[in-house]
Amino acid sequence: MPAVGLDISGGGLCLLTQEPLPAGREQLNAVVLVANRPVPISGSICWRDIVSYRGRPHYRYGLRFTAINDSDWEHIMEFAVEEAHGDAAPALGSTLTQSQCNVLIPYLAQRRIAEELVRAGRLDQPRSAGLALVAYRFDGYAMRQGVPYLRLTVRSRRTIFSTISEFSTKVLVPLNDPKAAPVLLS
Repeated sequence: MPAVGLDISGGGLCLLTQEPLPAGREQLNAVVLVANRPVPISGSICWRDIVSYRGRPHYRYGLRFTAINDSDWEHIMEFAVEEAHGDAAPALGSTLTQSQCNVLIPYLAQRRIAEELVRAGRLDQPRSAGLALVAYRFDGYAMRQGVPYLRLTVRSRRTIFSTISEFSTKVLVPLNDPKAAPVLLS
């Protein structure tokens, strides 16, 4: 059945059809075209309503993703963030400003990243209660076994006997659970 996508994000999508879906249908398999790339998805219908378009009823559905390939989800996130934020979205590979860090990375996650870097010998122990002096590079989004993450590379320094060593550490920050611990990859 043909449909038009109205909105898409990492959690699901909203679509519009000219004909209603069969009664009792709560699951939907579809192939959606996102930035000229076909993306197969499975979703559960969360809500539905009827809207009038050009004097005719059309059927609007909200779907929550129940199955999607990890790389397809990452593609959707890149598209959705670019569409929603345009030039204000962090570019892949760019160093995040402090305000971007505060929006994208919960304070607790920033603290835990610093603690893990100190534990791994990649960062000096912060001297005050504030956040550690590190730089975050935005590497995009990742889905791992159904859990969405923000991908970052964290630049840090460690000083031992007047010798400064610099480190780059790949980090995954869970998106849906601000209390979940970030994952240091390297």
